[in-house]
Amino acid sequence: MAAAKASYERCCADPEFFPGFYRTFFRNCPEIEQMFAKTDFERQHQLLKHAIGLLLIFPNQDLSEPTILTRVSERHSQSELDIDPALYPKFVDSLIERVQQHDPEFTTETEEAWRQAVSKGVAYMQAQYRGPAPSAG
Repeated sequence: MAAAKASYERCCADPEFFPGFYRTFFRNCPEIEQMFAKTDFERQHQLLKHAIGLLLIFPNQDLSEPTILTRVSERHSQSELDIDPALYPKFVDSLIERVQQHDPEFTTETEEAWRQAVSKGVAYMQAQYRGPAPSAG
């Protein structure tokens, strides 16, 4: 996870990283672009920066609800933005593609570190799509 975080810091130093991510994501996943038609991208870049940071630290967090990803997962759930869980792999692939272009120290090990670091958070987000499971009781 440290390797992914260090890579992310290098990427964040490039002001083109976040705008470029969306160009890459829209190219790799054209069906998502219409969802961003009325988006303030300056604000969206800050939201994305924060969300990626949360994904990177999620594996080391307490998983009792609410988690650090609860609000993000609620926002992306079926009841709000309705982001299909099947789109997350395209998101991750687009993210890795941008990291490769913006991290001068990128290697196959860096890619693996990223994929491992975000996998738990992405799985959580996908599982929360229909909302949290009802508590037993």
